[in-house]
Amino acid sequence: MKIPFKRAELQLFFVYTATHLPIFLLSGARYWDDWSLSGASKDMLVSVFTQAGSPLVGYYHYAMQTTGWWLYSLSTFVLCYLIVHVFYLILKCLEFQKSEALALSVLVAIQPVYYARIAAINNPASFFLLIFVLAIYIFVISVKENNRYKEYFSYLLFMFSFQFNSLIPAFLLVLLLGIYLFYRKYKASTDAFSLERETNVTKYIIRKTTLIVVMPFAYAIIQHFLLKKSGMFAADYNVVNVKLSVLTSEIKVIFSYLLPFDGIYLGKKLLLLTFVATTAAIYFITSYRVCSRREAEHSGRELIGIGVVLLGLGTLAYVMVGKEPSYETWLTTRFQILLPFGAAFSTLGLFKIICAVFPVMNPDRRHRMTVASFVGLVAVLVANWWLVYGTFYLDHLRQEAFADTIRHSPVLQSRNYVILDRSGLQAFDTSAGLGEYAGLYESATGKHDALILNYESMIAYGGWSGFVNTFGKFLGAWTKVEDAAFDVPGCLYIIHRGRPGRNKWSYAASAFIVKMLYPERYVARHLLSFDGPFCQSPR
Repeated sequence: MKIPFKRAELQLFFVYTATHLPIFLLSGARYWDDWSLSGASKDMLVSVFTQAGSPLVGYYHYAMQTTGWWLYSLSTFVLCYLIVHVFYLILKCLEFQKSEALALSVLVAIQPVYYARIAAINNPASFFLLIFVLAIYIFVISVKENNRYKEYFSYLLFMFSFQFNSLIPAFLLVLLLGIYLFYRKYKASTDAFSLERETNVTKYIIRKTTLIVVMPFAYAIIQHFLLKKSGMFAADYNVVNVKLSVLTSEIKVIFSYLLPFDGIYLGKKLLLLTFVATTAAIYFITSYRVCSRREAEHSGRELIGIGVVLLGLGTLAYVMVGKEPSYETWLTTRFQILLPFGAAFSTLGLFKIICAVFPVMNPDRRHRMTVASFVGLVAVLVANWWLVYGTFYLDHLRQEAFADTIRHSPVLQSRNYVILDRSGLQAFDTSAGLGEYAGLYESATGKHDALILNYESMIAYGGWSGFVNTFGKFLGAWTKVEDAAFDVPGCLYIIHRGRPGRNKWSYAASAFIVKMLYPERYVARHLLSFDGPFCQSPR
């Protein structure tokens, strides 16, 4: 059993599985725009995503839901692992050391970024990202093998992956990689140095990368004529608008992600205890040889440089449409799908530099400390992801309780009332959107006439009318509120957490146990209660 486990691929799969297996607890959960997908007809899905310029995504969601909603969790788990595995293969092809390639791949798998992968609406993004990294892998192989057929096939895959528009700015990475690979290939073909040779290599690189440069522009033309945005996605939706202030913000985000510690949600005491305990255990049972301190530090600087470039490319898609990337406390913005790669390089680079100055002279002991510290870091990040999944599971319990409360409360099923959610149980304190509440209401009553909003969100937009005016173009069948009366009614109910003195985590644990062992005893609505009606004037 020890020999197979020494394979890096198996170790990578084990760490990934240990980190993300809890996603299957969320097989029935819906987040953000998932409620718009849930139960939508094929015509609705195709129509909406055609308006967004991605008709294929509409068919993709229809096929997934035809099979069953549980397939989203399975697909996300498999797709994200394959992305990490192909990333490991790319590093091996680029001649990274086996241990370094494994460490980078592990960090990509467990970095505290892009929690939005949990949502079904983001599942196609993982699919297109997998196509993108697979295309990079085939491209690298084609250059090394001088195989034109594989090279052109990789270009076709790149064009297909561009349906996820955030990958178009990231395609600059392929250009940089192509210049590097073609330069190495030309340099290896001759040892003589001359000015004429340098001119020839420039011409060679330009000739070999011309198609790479042309591809994004070719896709832009195709998109303009065949995949043009319309309907609710027309006008100013994600239009290229680069601003100096946003570019400055991108620089801030790049440095914030050099070591994304803000994404760690473990308590400080628990984090420290996990790190120290794991480090101590691994230190006493590990013994390997290690390279010199100077080599480790030099490699660390190179890794940080690569990480900065990848982080910049990761945020570029957001910056190009005038949006300001920020290091959100809940890390759910979709542009972060490209950031784990840069964060992995920068984190490992900083880690190697820190370990290079350990006050230990014995190389064996230094390496044991390095390995132990890295495993301790991995343990912390794995535990952090379990807390993330736990938070989303608690939000799932809130969703069940919200629908169950409405279903068994006739007074909450009238369009003459506004229902405000003040339970405070949303994942990472993110405000639930109009579509989520409408979806919950529909699942409870079968009606599309609900006026439900998170309390803080309503205040932020100046009340219900302000919220409707801001997002009016997105209302209708897609958000499941097409029959709602948008004039402010006279009365409202306020939903809040039942038994407010009880710890929400203890409730989540007990609810999980009851659901698994005694499902007939589980009553979702016990988590919430409501007050009201509070009326401005009689109706």
